[in-house]
Amino acid sequence: MAASVSDASLLAVADLEVRYGPVAALRGVSLEVGAGEMVAVVGPNGAGKSSLMLAIAGAVPAQAGRIAFRGASIRGASLEDIVRRGIALVPEGRHIFGSLTVEENLRLGITVRADRRAGEADLEAALRTFPILGERRRQPAGRLSGGEQQQLAIARALLGRPALLLLDEPSLGLAPAIIDQVYGLLGTIRAQGVAILVVEQNAARALAAADRTYVLNAGLVRLAGTRAELIGNPAFDAAYFGVAMSGGAAAP
Repeated sequence: MAASVSDASLLAVADLEVRYGPVAALRGVSLEVGAGEMVAVVGPNGAGKSSLMLAIAGAVPAQAGRIAFRGASIRGASLEDIVRRGIALVPEGRHIFGSLTVEENLRLGITVRADRRAGEADLEAALRTFPILGERRRQPAGRLSGGEQQQLAIARALLGRPALLLLDEPSLGLAPAIIDQVYGLLGTIRAQGVAILVVEQNAARALAAADRTYVLNAGLVRLAGTRAELIGNPAFDAAYFGVAMSGGAAAP
């Protein structure tokens, strides 16, 4: 199922194709994220969710299609350029530096800032917004729990002052109570005006939090709709589970 997109959206992805050699990860994927929206992409393992996020962030090339941010094409732009334009990615696995302190990890988030004084002020504000990080600012990040590391990864991404935050599997490996904390934090971030695109295998959690959700399976968007349209809709289970083997394989 292809979704119509508009360049008036903050992010517009149209007919995106990503391949790894002969393996099709994404086959004509279209989606959009409006300013201040929280949008989810859900699907089983191997659906192509991470490939979608990496392509938007400039970390893997797309073979076809369009990726537009604020109306301008960013397909083919470098990861660094995309960060400077206002998109920040929190990848699966968080990718924090365990041997660096919490504060040193956060400082990596302000390296893209032209105004270093404002960046320092934002760093101190982040330590107040994420109290556990403030308490442990001098400790090696590798000593943090999984949920605390997720907070650190999100805080570091926000220090670049993005307009759009990309999150790849933020609930992965976390206990239900910690997942609640993380999604509560995402709600706060969204209320501050940052748009969010999140990909999840945890479909119930994502559906409950997002304004709109796309169901990705085998590299194709099989279904899309608002929370009200998808919760309890029998077509959701068919899209998520029922077509995983059709039309070829997809990369994670």
